Amino acid sequence: MTGQRRPPGRDRWRSLAVAVALAALTAVIPASPAAAARAVGNGEFGITPAPGSNGSPAPYFVMTVPAGRSVVGTAIISNPGTRTVTLRIGRSAGVTAGNGGSAFNPSFGGCAGSACWVTGLPGTVTLPAGMGDRQPFTVHVPARTAPGQYLAGITVESAASPRSVQVGSNGKGAIARAVIIDQVTVAVAVTVGSLDQLTTRLQIPAVTGVAIGQLARLSILLRNTGQTFTGARGGASCTAGGQRYAYTVAAGTVLPHGQAAIPVNAPGLPKGRAFSCTVLLGYGHGLTVRWAGTVTVPALPATRIYHTGAGAYTVVPAGSSVPPWAIALMIIGVLALAVMAVLLRRLRRGPGHETAKHG
Repeated sequence: MTGQRRPPGRDRWRSLAVAVALAALTAVIPASPAAAARAVGNGEFGITPAPGSNGSPAPYFVMTVPAGRSVVGTAIISNPGTRTVTLRIGRSAGVTAGNGGSAFNPSFGGCAGSACWVTGLPGTVTLPAGMGDRQPFTVHVPARTAPGQYLAGITVESAASPRSVQVGSNGKGAIARAVIIDQVTVAVAVTVGSLDQLTTRLQIPAVTGVAIGQLARLSILLRNTGQTFTGARGGASCTAGGQRYAYTVAAGTVLPHGQAAIPVNAPGLPKGRAFSCTVLLGYGHGLTVRWAGTVTVPALPATRIYHTGAGAYTVVPAGSSVPPWAIALMIIGVLALAVMAVLLRRLRRGPGHETAKHG
């Protein structure tokens, strides 16, 4: 499997002694280094494949399953924290991230695509501090599934309702809050058919120019029309104004039938006029994909800034004519809002909030 992004690695957690019944299908075990997956967020949980015959766990599940057949795996869900936690277990569909690399869409209670192949996991698990839980599961590939590589995942998150936390403040009483959900996913990569008979193929349908503020950027559309996971590396070269510019291109995993827009920062390229570019990427086992054509990075429109009130500004395109009466209306509007705010504040205080004393 080429270019597959690996889930998080392992932290070395303190091993706890506990007797485990060998005949048990599901057993609570110590969260020892051999069974530990690095927790995310608050460090209270993790998930990893059970160790293989060499005693070391793989970073994610790699399975070869013929269509219409099943295989069994075992995941270890771990709690390296200092308190008991209850976790929800869900199945995730593997997808290509927008800018390349593998990502997951978790679902707790439902499933989509190859995530539905994963069965046999409980909905929740409760783990004491410093302990782990072996959870067997089955991957069943439906009959007549086309040969290729498919990505699913097993996701765990806290079963407790997430709380909102403060993430920012303007220093004047306004506070920004967000609900942060910690999740960790272990990938389940399934190959249907013989890997050496699968096709690996990438295409570059288009390259466009993008302006991020003053920074020029190339956006390379990379499409996987093959049957295997693959990433790509190479370069882009552009010629503008008689000068040649070269940039490194690194694309993460693109899943079969997926695509990604690979961003490449391109300082030096002009804005507002066309120039020629060539992109050459290598992938798989000695394969290459090439694109050549004309690219234009859009020029940012010139703007003018009008001061319309205390701490208030209005930005308008420099080429547009803003009549004086329109600017006057903007200023009047800002002043009217300020007066209304003062009046509302006084009305809320009421007559009982006088601070002066009359003697």
